[in-house]
Amino acid sequence: MHVVIQGAGRGIGYAMAKQAIAAGATKLVLTARQPADTNAFADLAPAENLHWVGMDFLDPATITDGASDILQRMPRIDRLVMVAGVLQDAVVKPEKRLADLDPAALHHSYQVNAIGPMMFVKSLWPALRQPHPVVVASISARVGSIADNRLGGWYGYRASKAALNQLSHTAAIELARYNPQSCMVTLHPGTVDTELSRPFQKMVPTGGLFTAAQSAAHLWQVMDHLTPSQTGGFFAYDGSSIAF
Repeated sequence: MHVVIQGAGRGIGYAMAKQAIAAGATKLVLTARQPADTNAFADLAPAENLHWVGMDFLDPATITDGASDILQRMPRIDRLVMVAGVLQDAVVKPEKRLADLDPAALHHSYQVNAIGPMMFVKSLWPALRQPHPVVVASISARVGSIADNRLGGWYGYRASKAALNQLSHTAAIELARYNPQSCMVTLHPGTVDTELSRPFQKMVPTGGLFTAAQSAAHLWQVMDHLTPSQTGGFFAYDGSSIAF
């Protein structure tokens, strides 16, 4: 199996990379903003069938350049997993009120959470549209569900993940026209003990926090059981469908 995992330098992406190796991936391409600076790079050193690519969703040129490198090494992709996500960093933080909205912060959230993943899919399109079984999965979040939004707040994160869900759903329809064996979905990983969630973990019920390894194992199993009839869907770590 030929696997590409975006955002493999830490957290869920790193755990996904180890899951792919455990599952017997024959070729594995991993991306990170600065691969050599990550613990994952030290643990999963480059080898004949394991390659690292520098890529930053905030820098569109690195997406096209990185994808070009990947296509040369892996003209056929069997599983593409994208884990990029930003909730809070130096540019953006979760908005509690409408008054907190900032255009630059919103654009930052959209670039990482929605635009970047779709530009990566666009750049890898030649390898995905070939008629063969392929799973394309982007990590979304349950809070990206409009139907499930009962608390409000977190405007940018909710909206950018909802945008990711819609972009993925739309691309899944197009991809199926070329490759009927494809399945393109968004996945909710649960609440995972990563840098993204740590400032907010006090709100998580007891027993409701996954390790990155636990989440990756659940998500990998979900991907293993997806079928083309489920393309365009939004699924939780337990395989259940989430309303858009």
